[in-house]
Amino acid sequence: MTDNPPGPLPLPAVPGLTDFEVFARGGYATVYRAVQQSVGRDVAVKIENRALDSERDQERFLREARAAGRMSSHPHVVDLFDAGVLPDRHPYLIMELCDGSYAERMRTSPLGPVEARDVGVKIADALAHAHAAGVLHRDVKPANILHSHFNSAVLADFGLAVLVEARDSTVTTDVLTPAYAPPEMFRHDPPTPAVDVYALCATLYAIMQGKPPRWQADRNPSLLALMELFGRPIPELPGVPTALVDVLRDGMANDPAARPTAEELRDRLAAVPLGPAATVSPPAPRRPAADHDVPADHNPTVPRRRRGPRLPWFLGGLGAVALLVAVGAGSWYAGRHPGDGPTPETRGTATTGTPVPSGGIALPGCRGRLPGDGRCPTELECFGPVRVRGTHASADRVPCAGRHTWESYALGDLPAATTVDDYQTVKAEPAVRLVCAAGTFTQTTGLAAGAEWKFEVLPPTPEAAAGGERTYRCLAGKGAGALAGPTLGR
Repeated sequence: MTDNPPGPLPLPAVPGLTDFEVFARGGYATVYRAVQQSVGRDVAVKIENRALDSERDQERFLREARAAGRMSSHPHVVDLFDAGVLPDRHPYLIMELCDGSYAERMRTSPLGPVEARDVGVKIADALAHAHAAGVLHRDVKPANILHSHFNSAVLADFGLAVLVEARDSTVTTDVLTPAYAPPEMFRHDPPTPAVDVYALCATLYAIMQGKPPRWQADRNPSLLALMELFGRPIPELPGVPTALVDVLRDGMANDPAARPTAEELRDRLAAVPLGPAATVSPPAPRRPAADHDVPADHNPTVPRRRRGPRLPWFLGGLGAVALLVAVGAGSWYAGRHPGDGPTPETRGTATTGTPVPSGGIALPGCRGRLPGDGRCPTELECFGPVRVRGTHASADRVPCAGRHTWESYALGDLPAATTVDDYQTVKAEPAVRLVCAAGTFTQTTGLAAGAEWKFEVLPPTPEAAAGGERTYRCLAGKGAGALAGPTLGR
């Protein structure tokens, strides 16, 4: 008597999900496409191939779910909707479904320098928020940077992420991807944020070249051969400006201490003179973080809709429920503040070296050329608390003499290709980040951009945008109602 041949693996039974179909299989997990019945959307469901048989495995999964949940409020991190453990003890994560990964793109049509740079700016910003929260990714690679029709770059798979203060170095070299890992990982050094910076720079190089830097074969080399590769120089790329390659070389320095931080990498990439950014000035110092907090192999994770504030949430493996609310802090202002008459503006080409003329309060330190297309405000503008609705952010213009939350310190005009009335898109625009930076704040106000200051970007209202308004404003504040009287114009 012979056994019947094995049939297909049974599909999982996850509460609230139907219509499962296998989307991708990897060494550590299987990803399914499914429908979340409560809201009628397609989602990606990552189910780990191994069960949580030990307390250590359960703790690691809880760390993974919490880290991914904390990070998914960022506009360039994959949304995590839910997490839990199946009756057979296999853990699962329910995430958004994207169109594909840059691992697929680089194999068929490597990216040009402008697109690669813009991907780098977005992912570096996501990593900067993660690092500020004490979370490392530890597996940045083309397969974990996804894209969709609505968002060109989102970072997936915080599956190796752990809180820095509770990191476990035993889960590094057995699961990292050698082509994008720095040399210290093969020496079993404790992981640091510099690991993610190296991996992102190697990824950006790869998506332009079509293969990882220094890589000669499809197979992973031996450890000895791999360590020898780190001694080789990183060559130029045809059609890619040396300025961009040099930024990536610095990020792939063998010495972790010599690499830029994720914030510095983001700003340096944004300042590389490519395409429309060819007139960009050298990068300003990193501005303080904004008010928000911030799978096995390829984990494609409903095409992304325009992002307003989102409510990512998850149920941990032991049943603990956490609600994470990402509410962006920002405000809007359309047109010029009414005054006694028109007042001249100091645009990015101004070199007068004198305070800006104004019918209101002049900013005393606003001198010389600002980064990019930035220009000095003609007067101090003050705003109350922020209200975020869908993709739009708004706040009331208030008198500067009373208590208020925000004050403007620089202006700029959005590039033609940028969606004017989408709050998250405006904030993520590299040209905007260059202007709304700590260096600009200091230049226009004469104040040090210390940790007490918070910073935001103010897009035009939908009504103003419909009338052709493209001016954004850079805002500074110290919290809700924390400013009393004119602060930046003193």
